[in-house]
Amino acid sequence: MNRALRIIFSRYGIVVIILVLVLGVIALATERQQTPLDGGVSNSGSSTSEASSEAFTEDDGLATENCEGDDCYPDVELPQEAVDRSVEFAEVWLNPNGHNADSWYDSLLPFITDEQAELLQGVDPISVPATAITGDPVPEGAKVGIPMDTGTLTLTMTEGSNNLTGTGWLVSAIDWEQS
Repeated sequence: MNRALRIIFSRYGIVVIILVLVLGVIALATERQQTPLDGGVSNSGSSTSEASSEAFTEDDGLATENCEGDDCYPDVELPQEAVDRSVEFAEVWLNPNGHNADSWYDSLLPFITDEQAELLQGVDPISVPATAITGDPVPEGAKVGIPMDTGTLTLTMTEGSNNLTGTGWLVSAIDWEQS
């Protein structure tokens, strides 16, 4: 028994154990790739994946295989509520009350998605490149362009919820174009 344990816990024994584990994981992964998404059961009771793959090949109209850039998504007209919400965000983003970085960030949270909140964490409001909104918002698809004194703030709007608000229109991306 002592000799067997010495062999198992030697460097060669450990290499063999790791090799067996890696081969086992590869075998399980290969088997999982060959299993259809419906668990191997189709409508006819056979285990072919033809029935389940047909559901994924229908065109949903949202994107194509050769899709590039902003043309991948259908033209969506934002409701006025989304445009108004984007302007509210822009007004807070400009930091008219002179908040410090933490309170400015907190004031933005009700207007942005959780993903965007992560990206804005630690940003100093001094880095905001504008001081005033100079024109009416221009909605285009899911985006709203807001003219400012030094450029255009483009906000991508999405309907959803974050940790602070219920379901509504939120800013999911912020883009700045200097004029």
